[in-house]
Amino acid sequence: MLGLKLREEFSGRRIKGTMIEMHNRNGTGALDKSASEFLKITYPSIDMLKTVEAVQAGRAEPVVIIGARGQGKSHLMAALSHMHQDKDATVNWLNDWSARLKNPDIAGLKLQYGMHVITESLHLQRYKHVWDVLFDQHPHGNIIKAKWEVHGTEVPGYDLILEMAENKPFILILDEFQTWFEGLTNSNQYKRKTWAFNFIQILSEISEKHPELLTLVVSVREGNSDAAQQLFRVNPVRIDFKGPEAKRDRQRLLLYRIFENRMNIPEPDIASLIKTHVDEFLRLSHISGSEHEKHRQQFIEAWPYSPRLLQLLDDQVLIATETQETRDLLRILVDVFKESGDDTAILTPANFSLTSEKSGVTSLLDSVASQLHRDLRENALRNLEAVKNGVPAAQVPHLEPILSALWLRSLSLENHAGAEPSELQLDITERKAIDDNLFAAELAVIEDNSFNIHRQANRLVFKNEVNPQAKLLAHAKNDKLFQKDEDVEHLAKEIRYALVGDGNQSNIYRTIVLKKQWRTAPWADIEEKDHPQHWDNRIPVIVMPKASLDNKELGEWLKTHVAKARNTVRFLLPRVGTGDIFYDKSLLVLARAVYLASDWKNSEREYAQLHLKYQKELREQLQSRFDRFAVLVVWNFADPSQCEFEISQHGAEGLQILEKLDEKIRSELFIPEEFDTMLLDAATNSRSVADLIEQLKEPAPKGAESIPWLGETAVKERIGRACAEGKIAINAKGSLYEKKPSETTEDAWLRVRGKLGSGKDLDDTTLHLPGGSVGSGGSVPVQPVPGVPEEFTTGGVKESTAGLGNGGTASDTTPTPGSLFGGSSGGFVAHYSAQNTSTLSLLGKLEQWGINKGSQVKDVKLSTSQLTGAQLEHLLKNLPDGVTYSLDLDKEQ
Repeated sequence: MLGLKLREEFSGRRIKGTMIEMHNRNGTGALDKSASEFLKITYPSIDMLKTVEAVQAGRAEPVVIIGARGQGKSHLMAALSHMHQDKDATVNWLNDWSARLKNPDIAGLKLQYGMHVITESLHLQRYKHVWDVLFDQHPHGNIIKAKWEVHGTEVPGYDLILEMAENKPFILILDEFQTWFEGLTNSNQYKRKTWAFNFIQILSEISEKHPELLTLVVSVREGNSDAAQQLFRVNPVRIDFKGPEAKRDRQRLLLYRIFENRMNIPEPDIASLIKTHVDEFLRLSHISGSEHEKHRQQFIEAWPYSPRLLQLLDDQVLIATETQETRDLLRILVDVFKESGDDTAILTPANFSLTSEKSGVTSLLDSVASQLHRDLRENALRNLEAVKNGVPAAQVPHLEPILSALWLRSLSLENHAGAEPSELQLDITERKAIDDNLFAAELAVIEDNSFNIHRQANRLVFKNEVNPQAKLLAHAKNDKLFQKDEDVEHLAKEIRYALVGDGNQSNIYRTIVLKKQWRTAPWADIEEKDHPQHWDNRIPVIVMPKASLDNKELGEWLKTHVAKARNTVRFLLPRVGTGDIFYDKSLLVLARAVYLASDWKNSEREYAQLHLKYQKELREQLQSRFDRFAVLVVWNFADPSQCEFEISQHGAEGLQILEKLDEKIRSELFIPEEFDTMLLDAATNSRSVADLIEQLKEPAPKGAESIPWLGETAVKERIGRACAEGKIAINAKGSLYEKKPSETTEDAWLRVRGKLGSGKDLDDTTLHLPGGSVGSGGSVPVQPVPGVPEEFTTGGVKESTAGLGNGGTASDTTPTPGSLFGGSSGGFVAHYSAQNTSTLSLLGKLEQWGINKGSQVKDVKLSTSQLTGAQLEHLLKNLPDGVTYSLDLDKEQ
């Protein structure tokens, strides 16, 4: 193939792994090599040049490199380390590529030579803390470490690190930061994750403010991870391998990395070699004449591989859910090249021979790691044998390359799986064009004698006749089919179903399941009616996707995303130890399976049972997933990190969670005495019920503990019962409701229940202390109350002697202006007394006289003939507050 030569590391019988190691025991790591040697295999990709530009002298910025395994993060960081340590090799490399690419800007890049370089792969766990890396590898590290130990702080401070950098400016390159960071934990004694977070913030701030002293370069796998988010606070340069030219750039990088002399082969020689193949592509694809030159150039740039093969392999490798060392596109390309002959003009899907284990098939199967793909190959081989056994070889001269190409093209799980006949014809075309009619006849013979080739419109595709479950799960694991987050939407619906069922919203609770943007834009993908500004009297229950939420995160979220009624919010949290639910692959796959089966069952009945099966399995997992709740206890608007939440388990599953949660809050967190205190304060100041409810909806100020919100209905019931118990009076629509001395609490409750109203009525309903009057004068008209003696409703005077028993007396009553209950217009005062007796007997007298917690009594005199000093002190300490007392006694001398 025009003398094309593999690099030495790929030319052996066994290909070494392509994973970059900074150092290893064999001395063959990326940083064990010389700068010139390593830069020799480094291609100046767009991301490489963007990184160098970001850290160049005079304008250095923090850099975060984001990318999954195999995208070149470690190679890029190793190159950056070499560049800062060997100026001559770097300048030569920049000048060489500037001339090759005819781009003078490359030669103009100037790095900060002379800086001390510290490069560490954190996932190797050679250091417990990031600052240990600095102390160990920086020339001034031991001195700073000693100073820090004297200070005794948990994390080396900003000034210490700045002093280190001033002593010797350095560039800090931390590879696999996310892997290391996610392995950290916080315990009561060692807050290692928090310490790491704080220290990275210090490094980021110094790097941002003093780039001439410290340059920070860090790599992470995912841009939405906690590790990445803390680095983004200083707005670093982000390298994510996703630019508009990323795919083309990656192709050039691969070719340069694989072949030693690819750039030395003249383009005219390549064009001449592949002319027949390209001409057939233009003809069979019906490319317009104006597009010919562009496509010819694409084939030349991709050679020795067909650009369609590169695209197919790239898409196929990306389907893999977990990429291991052998799952590497580079290794596949090397394998298929090594097994091609010298007379091969171009490599296409037809070169992936079904019958040869050395044709790249093994590497490809290792990469996609799917039993579905392995089964498909086995079925393709059976088809090959079937055609061989049933048809003379002369009729199918291209049998193996055609089936090989069709098998490879059928691996895709997209709708375009398989190939059109023209694509297969191009795959087997190299130096000599194939007659269209002869090819069509050969393909028809192969199709007629193969039991796994299916025609879909004009496409042919290999299919496994496997059970529908395998097909369903294969699609469910393919991320490319859910680019619009259909799986996330469906999972959110299933979460809500697990909590509230399939009915409409509850009359008590408003359940809102936050999705992937819960931290930054939680309401963006939530229905408008569930936004905070539209909340009504239902209790909002916010289902959080992330389990590891602490007081600080909950406080900041509540401050940022809920403007009012913050005390009404109840959070449901996932089980400890689980990850973000919308990034949980197993749950997403289940949700996708349910989503797809629901769609497919309309046309294919076998998916109806699968839909029920996976829906049941998904819902069972979700019912027990959210086993904890959080409610606000202490609010701090100025500093949300100081907020306190009660976070605990509720002990229920599925549809019982919301009721159990309410029960737990009522019985364990709600303190009736605190509510009564607030209620009496409101009555003392004649506040409206609406005002009291609004106060309860908001957190308590000044760091006080908030009273848990039970819902408007529960609050109004408690207000009504307090009135029925004689604790307060209620003025509703001009009528004053208050417990009568002769009435039981239950009878009073039956009268006051439902009188508070709702909505705007609550603004006109006020609270008062019992025994008083409302307004500036006049009286409330008397409304006869059935079943109540006239003397209790007319304000008349009647002597009361009932229930006094022995030792108790009652004098005549005197009329007094009183409060009203149920329409009465007056009250009375009766005098009661009891002879010397025990405390228990006196309590019995109170019950006989009809005196309860809500009764108002005056001129109370309690006397005894003799007490010790200790008894008197105990008595005084237990007298109620807010009342004045007099004391008269004789003390023995």
